[in-house]
Amino acid sequence: MKKIFLSFPIILFIGCATNNTTHINQPSIAMQKIEAQKAWDELDGKTPQYQKNYNINTKENNLLKPPKETIKSSLKITNSIPEWFYAPPQSNKYFYGSGEGSTLKQAEISALDFIAREIQTTISSNLNITQGTNNNNGNSDFYKMVQQNINTQVKKINFTNIEIIKTIKVNNSIYTLVRINKQTLFNSLKTQFELLDSKIDNEIKISKNYSLLDQLITLNKIQSQISKAISQATILNSLNPNFNIQKYTEKYNNYLNQKTKILHKLTFNINSNDLFTQKLIEVLNQNGYKISNNSNIKIKLKKQIRNSDLMGLAISKVTINIQVMAKNKILHSTSLEVKGISNNYSQALANAANNFKQQLQEKGINKVLGFE
Repeated sequence: MKKIFLSFPIILFIGCATNNTTHINQPSIAMQKIEAQKAWDELDGKTPQYQKNYNINTKENNLLKPPKETIKSSLKITNSIPEWFYAPPQSNKYFYGSGEGSTLKQAEISALDFIAREIQTTISSNLNITQGTNNNNGNSDFYKMVQQNINTQVKKINFTNIEIIKTIKVNNSIYTLVRINKQTLFNSLKTQFELLDSKIDNEIKISKNYSLLDQLITLNKIQSQISKAISQATILNSLNPNFNIQKYTEKYNNYLNQKTKILHKLTFNINSNDLFTQKLIEVLNQNGYKISNNSNIKIKLKKQIRNSDLMGLAISKVTINIQVMAKNKILHSTSLEVKGISNNYSQALANAANNFKQQLQEKGINKVLGFE
């Protein structure tokens, strides 16, 4: 059976005139069964004549249009939804996806979304390696970033060489079956990953000539790129289990561990000596950081205190702005709000300072200072 591959939506015109009636000649049931069997036998062996590239997140597609005279013969009209729509074929060589829509384009987008969900399902079983990266470097938010990146990367996959295997019209809906060669998709995504991996390696190599602070800034800047790279590597591993994902996750884990080592080599200059500054110093010391008047990394606290009374109680509400500075430039700034309640304002302010320390511990000092 010769399969025809569509490359643009089909619009059927049924004309009516006084003396002319258009009839659609359907093949016999027996002939349909024979043709269907031939089609399935050919699925994994025959390369269709028309292919195209399509990204499900864009409105553009690149189509190689087949000759106009082949259009009518490539669209079958039936009265029932085909079985392959509910259960697309399984193959080691191809991803198959079925979709439905009011137009061929909508049906194809739905079919590609089917394939993306299948890839996502496969990936979910491979996240243990990625999670190990998070557990080793102690970054509490890194694994969440990786998970979000994986979902984003799957949605952004630029599916190429899409092969339209079947297209059926039932009533006002079009059903289509498409397939994508797994190896071709893997090769395309691997090229993208290798470019990103090379960029990360180069930035790390160059940063070794910088000061500790500049190395830290570089590592902080490329952390999102590392998360993206791990996400891409996880997708590649799901497409091809022979892809050595461990090699890359170990390397990226070492990069993230360098950041932790640099953090603990840094010293901070804190001049003020009030209750809130003391609580900050306590948390810094708990996390292995040192305080030195000779350090060029300064931490400044700016406070806004608002006192009020409620039913005989003194309430102190404090907004603390924390700035990390170096070379007279603000590297990071964040604000926290705390409250203290007591019988007098002095004790209420002390309670607010204790709550400030608790917030620093709960949020993580690295995150508060912008190093995470």
